[in-house]
Amino acid sequence: MIDKINNIIQITVLLFCVCFAVYKAVIYKSRSWTMLAFVYGSWCLGDIYWLLCIIFYDNAPQVSVVSDLSWYASYIFLYLLLRNTFPPEEISGIKTVCWLGPVFTVIMGAFFMLWGEIVNNLIYAGLMGLLLFSVIRRLAEKKQNGHSRLLSIMILIFCLLEYALWTASCFWTDDILLHPYYWFDFLLTVSLIFFLPAVKKAVAQ
Repeated sequence: MIDKINNIIQITVLLFCVCFAVYKAVIYKSRSWTMLAFVYGSWCLGDIYWLLCIIFYDNAPQVSVVSDLSWYASYIFLYLLLRNTFPPEEISGIKTVCWLGPVFTVIMGAFFMLWGEIVNNLIYAGLMGLLLFSVIRRLAEKKQNGHSRLLSIMILIFCLLEYALWTASCFWTDDILLHPYYWFDFLLTVSLIFFLPAVKKAVAQ
């Protein structure tokens, strides 16, 4: 029951966010808002499929590839959004600290393989590694202004919350409100909302 409510809340938030992002994209003909709309839309499709499986089969989908493909797409669009707001050619170079992201995702990916599918975890590790590398690279850039920095910070928070809820799901399986997974997922939903003001600030620079 809690899993259903959790998914319904997140889907509702995502539908609002995607409508708002599409509105902004149409009004301002902005590539950044378009990318954000794709982030929300892809994520929402994955959640809807997951929720339908819970409702009709009373369980998480046995074949989660539909949701996974949608979430893969969200990470890719999030990366493209980051590139659009702060292109790599505006960054002076690659600092050693940037590699902390990929190293972290490789370690966590190896850990998650003990609990789930190998290929799926490899893909997630690759996409998250790319995102974290790009975010840390931009945060380490002294020339980055405060407008685009907020978006980088929000993406970093989003990635860390993803890892927090994934880790929680490995150790707790009870469908109760005190389950850490649901609290991290709620915080993840809130972080998705904050992409709106972050992109607004980034495109206003």
